[in-house]
Amino acid sequence: MELKIGENIKRLRKAHDITQEDFANILGVSSQSVSRWEKGVCYPDMELLPSLAGYFKISVDELLGIGDLEKSRKYDEINATWKKNNERGLHADNAALMRRALKNYPNDPLLLVQLSTSLEKMEGTDEERRRNLADSIAIQEQILRYGEDSEARGATMYNICFSYLKNGELAKAIEQAEKLPNLYKARENALIYFLKGPERRRIAESALPPLSWALAKHLTVLAEETDEPAYRTKAAQILDILWEGREEDEVVRKAREDLMK
Repeated sequence: MELKIGENIKRLRKAHDITQEDFANILGVSSQSVSRWEKGVCYPDMELLPSLAGYFKISVDELLGIGDLEKSRKYDEINATWKKNNERGLHADNAALMRRALKNYPNDPLLLVQLSTSLEKMEGTDEERRRNLADSIAIQEQILRYGEDSEARGATMYNICFSYLKNGELAKAIEQAEKLPNLYKARENALIYFLKGPERRRIAESALPPLSWALAKHLTVLAEETDEPAYRTKAAQILDILWEGREEDEVVRKAREDLMK
């Protein structure tokens, strides 16, 4: 993570209601230097840091954004721990971990999503499962009401459909599912029109696992509803073509497992 000294200088300078020119005169540098710092083009000389911090009445560490760096490191560690716990089935530990983390990162969208997911995976009595499911639904509804993070909102709009279903609220599940975008309106389907070169290829390749899953799932449904097993055969053939010479990830392996059921 980059030092945020330029952003901090700009924020603090504006908070002190001083122009770049006046601030530069106080420090004995050019206004162009201050402008370059604030744009992140370069950093101030080390010898200037005490004067900069002293003017704003903060520590050099605060000016450099060391606190932000440490906060980011701890945040990454929390999410890495959640991932490991999730793989090991330690969902109660993860729920407790997310509740503690949210005290330091209030309303963080990723942590809220991970908390709701952990709650639904926790073991327990029927009453405990019902209570955890209710808590999960409440958290997801909070994300949809107040959350601004598009990634978290998108995941929650999908996940909450199944939470409602588990809770015996089929009508709500269907109502929510009907609000989701159709297959044409996906992010990857738009980006391939705007990007070029390696980035365009990366997006196209990233679409293969979810496309594989969707094809397998829908063709399986058609096989079940029409009593035509050939649909499953076609799905398997499509997956073979798509993944010939490629390493299949967990999503694709799950798609193949679904075809065998």
